Amino acid sequence: MASSVQTLRALLAYTIWADRQVLSALAEVSEEDLVRETGVSFGSVLGTMAHILGAEQLWLSRFLGVPMGGAPTVEDFPTYAALHSSFEDFWPQLEVFLASLTEDQLAADFTWTNSRGETNTVPFRKAVLHFVNHSTYHRGQVVAQLSQLGRRPPSTDLVYWHGDV
Repeated sequence: MASSVQTLRALLAYTIWADRQVLSALAEVSEEDLVRETGVSFGSVLGTMAHILGAEQLWLSRFLGVPMGGAPTVEDFPTYAALHSSFEDFWPQLEVFLASLTEDQLAADFTWTNSRGETNTVPFRKAVLHFVNHSTYHRGQVVAQLSQLGRRPPSTDLVYWHGDV
């Protein structure tokens, strides 16, 4: 059986893979469709993907102890090219973080202050699981948005990832 640290490392690696799958599929979508309002929480495919990246950047900054304040938004990634480039810059940072995780770190408490100024404390492992789950949830919205736009969305289910959990 895998240890907690092995499992969370794997889930973070899965997150990178799944983000790449979606981003690759978006290369075939017109800029017009990427910004088309779909009625989902962040408006458009681009808005939802920008939210995913912004939240991943925000949480990683918290994990590293260098909080960035607020999460970047679609204004920070206004085009597919900007979004793609920013993901490419971000993934190596996330890979370094996942490689550095330890059992002791995961067992410790993690405290952060959210955008409303509220301080929260949870086990570190729970915060990392939130990171993974949050991205998975919103990638599901992107899949629905792509379907609404008549596109065939990529399959990002965990069982199709070739890593071990």
